[in-house]
Amino acid sequence: MEQTCMFCGGHLEEKFVTRLQEYQGHWYIVENVPALVCEQCGEQFFSPAAHDLVVKLITGNAEPARLETIKVYDAKIAS
Repeated sequence: MEQTCMFCGGHLEEKFVTRLQEYQGHWYIVENVPALVCEQCGEQFFSPAAHDLVVKLITGNAEPARLETIKVYDAKIAS
């Protein structure tokens, strides 16, 4: 059964994506999360199981694959 995007009606394709997730004031990058991605608008949809996996990785004792340092800018201050 073909699934369609609830926003634009485009075709959804199963892919692995990178998800940026905030948890208790900290940001986490989780790579290779299964998702349905709209081929037309790019919207990503996550199953409850995929969401639970992200929560488990962030809140559990899993070791991160690597640590990254990123620059953070504040547009409100810069304007």
